[in-house]
Amino acid sequence: MSDMSRRQFTLALAALLQAPLPRPVAPPPSRAASIAALSATLRAELTASGAGSWEKWSQRLEPIRATWKQAAAAQQGRNGYSFNKNALNYLVDTDLESGLNGTRPLDVFVAFDRRMKMLGIDFIYVPIPAIEEVYPENFLDMPPADLTVQPAMRRFMLSLLEKDVEVVDLLRPFLAARDGYRLGLKHDDHWNDAQIELAASVVAERLRRYNVVQAAAPQARHYATKATRIAGERGITTMKQVITPAGTLYEDVEQSPILVVGDSNLQVYEYATENLYRTGEHAGFTAHLARHLGLPVSLEASGGFKLGQLNRERELLQNRKVVLFVGAAWVLSYLPWSPIAE
Repeated sequence: MSDMSRRQFTLALAALLQAPLPRPVAPPPSRAASIAALSATLRAELTASGAGSWEKWSQRLEPIRATWKQAAAAQQGRNGYSFNKNALNYLVDTDLESGLNGTRPLDVFVAFDRRMKMLGIDFIYVPIPAIEEVYPENFLDMPPADLTVQPAMRRFMLSLLEKDVEVVDLLRPFLAARDGYRLGLKHDDHWNDAQIELAASVVAERLRRYNVVQAAAPQARHYATKATRIAGERGITTMKQVITPAGTLYEDVEQSPILVVGDSNLQVYEYATENLYRTGEHAGFTAHLARHLGLPVSLEASGGFKLGQLNRERELLQNRKVVLFVGAAWVLSYLPWSPIAE
């Protein structure tokens, strides 16, 4: 695994310690530059693996895929971790581009991105790594030295980038931060407070290039947090709620230039629902993203969210600058993908 850069570490530490992010001197990287930088990183990872090709890299990890199946059968790992059986297909898949029953998630993302471009909207995909990717040693006897247990996901992201679909990689920042912080939940397939705060800082840095974000930046210093106890249904007893400059608990807004869509990872900790109860409120990903941006965002989330849903609710796309799709990476192999009507 490549070491975390000094800048990444500063961002992660600032998010988790609630310190204001330092104002960078350099201008924010453009969309094209961000795509090029991650593309280069992923190609460098393949080179560093020594496998020579993505196919050979996956072939080399066949023993690990066999171990995933054993862990799924036992539904447990070391140190009290439970294996997420929903992630099994994802972890053993060697071709994430094809998807379940050949429904081609890669093509769905590309088609959706094309549709957003037609509407003058930027689209950014933010996959959330499985806990088995973040702590593979809790499930494998001998994890790879670089801790990359699913190279097919690295290839999937590169394929998207090569088709001009922007992606934010959370796996490397999570791996770099895990020695200092407890990441993820042991008995639940959602992320935890530390991951949410770190992810929000990484994504906010990507969004800094937009004029609306730059204009709102002075407001960010007026956002605050307060610790609140929750019932701990998901293995967490305390969350950090976000307080707005007006002194009220943060609420997502209907009309924001930034629309965040995704699965139940966006619901948990942000607001109470019938299925996600006793998890806290006003402390989820969108709350902390808004805190870093100084700008409230819009949220549309549901369990098993699919991009095609936005085609049926097109009013959700009006007056948006950017749409972020934030969701569990393992869904790529868990659910069939519906084509995007163009």
